[in-house]
Amino acid sequence: MEPLPAARDLCFDDAGRIHLGSAEPSANLSPRNHPISSLLFGETALHWLHPWGTEYHMGMQASRSPARTQDGLILASILRGAFLFGLPLLAGYAGILTRPLILLLGIWALLTLALSLAQLGDWPDGQGLGIITTLDLAFGSITVLISGYLQSPLWASLLVAPVGVGLRMGVWGGLAIGTVVALLSALLGTAAQGDPMLALVGAPAFALGVLPFAALLTSQGHAALDRLRESGAAKLAEVERARAEERRRAHELFRMAAEINASLDINTVVDQALELCSRALGANGGEPYRLASALVILTKQGFRIFAARNLEIEPTALVFSTQGGALSRALVRGDVHTVLYPENDPELSQIPQLEGHAEVLIAPLAHGLETYGLLFFCHPTPRFFDRDRQELLASIAQQVTIALQNAHLYEDLAAEKERISELQEEARKKLARDLHDGPTQTMAAITMRVNHARRLMGRDREQAAQELTRIEDMARQTTREIRHMLFTLRPLILESQGLAAALYQLSEKMRETHHQRVLLDLNPDLVDELDMAKQGVIFYVAEEAINNARKHAAAEHIWVRLRREGDTCLLEVEDDGVGFNVGAVDSDYAQRGSLGMVTMRERAELVNGSLHIESAEGKGTCIRLSVPC
Repeated sequence: MEPLPAARDLCFDDAGRIHLGSAEPSANLSPRNHPISSLLFGETALHWLHPWGTEYHMGMQASRSPARTQDGLILASILRGAFLFGLPLLAGYAGILTRPLILLLGIWALLTLALSLAQLGDWPDGQGLGIITTLDLAFGSITVLISGYLQSPLWASLLVAPVGVGLRMGVWGGLAIGTVVALLSALLGTAAQGDPMLALVGAPAFALGVLPFAALLTSQGHAALDRLRESGAAKLAEVERARAEERRRAHELFRMAAEINASLDINTVVDQALELCSRALGANGGEPYRLASALVILTKQGFRIFAARNLEIEPTALVFSTQGGALSRALVRGDVHTVLYPENDPELSQIPQLEGHAEVLIAPLAHGLETYGLLFFCHPTPRFFDRDRQELLASIAQQVTIALQNAHLYEDLAAEKERISELQEEARKKLARDLHDGPTQTMAAITMRVNHARRLMGRDREQAAQELTRIEDMARQTTREIRHMLFTLRPLILESQGLAAALYQLSEKMRETHHQRVLLDLNPDLVDELDMAKQGVIFYVAEEAINNARKHAAAEHIWVRLRREGDTCLLEVEDDGVGFNVGAVDSDYAQRGSLGMVTMRERAELVNGSLHIESAEGKGTCIRLSVPC
């Protein structure tokens, strides 16, 4: 959109058309029909600078300008219509209303109306004014003559011409036409009555009676026009100032809202949110500067002030209980509402800093099933939060909710990345331990036995052959262990055939490699409902639990069960081993930071699952993993 031109950029050409600066003037763009005047100021309120006659210059109003002339034309047309509407009523009341008089007044009204409309177009003002004045004089005189002249009650018809000219040309123009009317009426009276004294006495008498009245009407009309223009100019300036302030505030609010949405730090989001609310209500002076605000979060102990603005509260220092008050209702209802006199509320009354505030507005910060807290605003003036302020603060609360949600998601993502990195590090440590405890030790033993077999070759070939057979068995066992490690690190069958096939293969490898019996009870239909991420977590927990039972529990049997319970997939890994003290082992695992049960719980949390361990010394162990289907 092109910007509107400033007033200093407007100028007129010799033909009276307006254009911008030194550019070529636009065709047929007169002060009367300029689009900016119609849009911003209205036809009767804009004062144009004009190069002819007396003019507006440096804010001084002249007695005759295009706008004032046009305003006078409109007002004169209204008064003429009032006169012409009242004359038949007066004639009817006096009993002299006749068809010729009605016809005369009708023609008068139609002709002057047509000429006035033409003047509102492109007809020159001077020519149109002369014709209308002549018609007013002629029809006014004829109206008086045919209605009885000296006995006529319609002498007011002679005021139409001087008043109309006065409103168009000024008071002196009206008085001049009034003088002409006085002389004309005296001459007509002389012609009608045949008495020359009427011209000598009637004209001054008419002038003394009519001209002051005409001058009064004219001056009052101009005064009304001036007041209208001044009032319109003042209102226009006020509207422009309000618009400029509104644009400034809107730009500021948009900038701060963009900063809030761009920030991923919760403390920054909260601080900018409180500042945005303060700016939104114009809290830079005047009545709104007493606005106070705070962000409240819900903890296990109750409500806690997380941040505050214009309240003497140390953040995180004030905790108050939930007692079914306004804050609790806002969380339940999920909409914005106000509370008058917070000292009467069981929850807000626990905040001593609210003393002296008459009204509190509460806006919950919730999205879907997630609730991040509450924003509340307080002010000493009752009913301060009207509908517009409530809607504005509710909109800001929605933006703050989105920003808080983004900040929480970012923190969760960062925590998950860190947790995955820790899991990867623990997996590398576990692989190093398994290689050290398994294949590495076996390979060292194989090396020693090969040297021993070499020495036996010269002394006892039969014993050397037996030693080589034992070395071959150890090498085969090492191969199986390495393959088992590779399988547990990345079971390709899990990706190609699914969880059930991977668990069956794990059971078989445990039997072949470690001679461990693993009994499976699986629901194949349930496996198909789980995505690959959940299947991977279930397989990892099952594999870790089976290895722990084999290594530490000395279990003879291990049972793996997978079934559905409602909307939850339940994995159970149970053994008949020696069992252990769960609390003591949890503490030991947390201190050492090893993979174990801590890592199993972390992997369960990755898919919104939970891990529960039941065990006691001498009674075996049961590990339960619950994962949403």
